[in-house]
Amino acid sequence: MVYDAYMRQKSDFTSTAVLDTLASLGARIRRARRARKLSLTDLEQRTRIHRSTLGRLELGDAGVSIGVFLTVLESLQELSDIALLVSHPETPRHLRVAPPPELDQDF
Repeated sequence: MVYDAYMRQKSDFTSTAVLDTLASLGARIRRARRARKLSLTDLEQRTRIHRSTLGRLELGDAGVSIGVFLTVLESLQELSDIALLVSHPETPRHLRVAPPPELDQDF
């Protein structure tokens, strides 16, 4: 995709992992919007964010603010899912204790 190549060149300071994640999140937002049968213009009216910015968000543009991202998630009634990303901010991931695996009692 031409836009993808443009974004990678424009965001040389941003890692490939971040750019790939942004593209994935943008695609998921697009699918959520379409599943609700909303056009970019409809979403623009709901969020008061210009449709060109919404389009950039859906394409994974690293320059779109987190505020825009969260506003769109709220409008699509998906904001509660963001809590999963920050479920234990006080404990670094590598220090979190995983629950013990369930033992197979069938032996």
